Amino acid sequence: MNRPLRVLLTALVFASPALGATDVSMMGGAIRFPVPDQWVPIMQSEGETETQVFQVPGSSAADATLARVSITAQKVPNLNGFQQFAGNLRSHATGLTEYTPGKAAAPTENVYTAKEGAVTLAYFERYFYSNGYAIQLRCVRPANDARFGASFDKGCAELAARIPS
Repeated sequence: MNRPLRVLLTALVFASPALGATDVSMMGGAIRFPVPDQWVPIMQSEGETETQVFQVPGSSAADATLARVSITAQKVPNLNGFQQFAGNLRSHATGLTEYTPGKAAAPTENVYTAKEGAVTLAYFERYFYSNGYAIQLRCVRPANDARFGASFDKGCAELAARIPS
């Protein structure tokens, strides 16, 4: 094998684990998952309850401003604590302006639309219980952009598959 090809292959081997994803750590490293490099971190909190929020670039400037993904985690003593965590967050959702429930595919999901300012947003929430932690994944995007919605929803589903459960 010639030297330039060997150098290129070696570089790809070392670069490939990090290609296209940023590793996120929460709750002192107990919860870890990758997010796409294109997602821009816009907020992070630490403490008893931790939250990471990412802005997701969209098909227009308005989408980029509104589309976001958040992950919230809290240490809970047991499954009842998890149910209380999820119940509190679901209850909060029903108080949003023009809240309209959608059809969830599983009991650990919450799907709905609500208004933020003048824009109707589609919300997808999924709840996880992992090693004593209650976790909420919340994906929010403009409801009326089908092309962007399809790629956004795919990214959200990929993240849900990587969150420990």
